[in-house]
Amino acid sequence: MTQTAQQHLSALGADLELSEKMTHELDTLGFTIIHNVVDSDWLEEMRRTIDMLAEREGDNLAIEHHQEEGVTRIANLINKGTVWEKVWAHPLALSACRHIFGGAFKISSLNAREAHPDCGHQPLHADWKKPRPDYPKVHLVNSIWAVDDLTRENGAPRIIPGTHLRKELPEDILDDVEGEHPDEIYLECPAGSVMIFNAHTWHGGTINYAGTRRRVLHGLYIDRNDEPQQDQQKWLTEHTASRLTPAQKWLLDVE
Repeated sequence: MTQTAQQHLSALGADLELSEKMTHELDTLGFTIIHNVVDSDWLEEMRRTIDMLAEREGDNLAIEHHQEEGVTRIANLINKGTVWEKVWAHPLALSACRHIFGGAFKISSLNAREAHPDCGHQPLHADWKKPRPDYPKVHLVNSIWAVDDLTRENGAPRIIPGTHLRKELPEDILDDVEGEHPDEIYLECPAGSVMIFNAHTWHGGTINYAGTRRRVLHGLYIDRNDEPQQDQQKWLTEHTASRLTPAQKWLLDVE
């Protein structure tokens, strides 16, 4: 990692000492869950902003990324409110990324997702769709921020522990990526929790049978040399850029 990268990451607080439990889980399972990251006032602000954006954007929701049937998606959140800056530049998430990547990284995207009642199922997948001839290099780290309580009944994501240590994609070796997997566990957690995972780990959303609110944020980070999901150079507005620090601009790769 270059000296410039180290300086910017330190300025962002990305040098927190992670607990032994967190590093062990990230290394062996591919994911960890941290509770009580978001306090009640911050949660309420995020909920209000998500609902406001969903109403305002209507049929244009997530046109910057992709739309999904039975799901409310909101893309390009980096340009849609100051409340999100504490998410994508959170020192705990960045420190976990620094541990997993072992090198420099940048923002790939920040989106919101809410599965509607009886919707939300996804096949098991890894977020990095390409072959991994450079395994065990990590290309992507994802974070899921629970804006509402996540339970098995309302569509908490499922994940297959340890699959970040495999080169293969699930669709290459599983007979049925839609069905249950014998090793799957559900990422159930209360609102205000954050799940951070090596995004090569196989995972997927599940059906919201309960019909309760199930808003989450997906904060995706990518290796510094890879192409992000959303090009921040393309989408960054002057209004957003005007309030960012040099370190935040470096993290967005819009210097």
